[in-house]
Amino acid sequence: MRVVKKKILPEYFQAVRAREKNFEIRVDEDNIQVGDLLILEEWNDGYTGKYVRRYVKYVLRNAEEYGLMPGYCIIGW
Repeated sequence: MRVVKKKILPEYFQAVRAREKNFEIRVDEDNIQVGDLLILEEWNDGYTGKYVRRYVKYVLRNAEEYGLMPGYCIIGW
């Protein structure tokens, strides 16, 4: 298990914190794997100090046939 920190905009942060949103579509640059701890830090022209922690339960890669652009992944928790 690794810890991966990512920035997240306020409107998406609020939805994640309220558990209305349980995924992120991201550039696949961190080799995120199932079991990793994802820390999403709210970013509004700088870090706000707010964050949420989620354990990765699913990662979708290489699914161009479903509209996922090459080099991107969907991370679910």
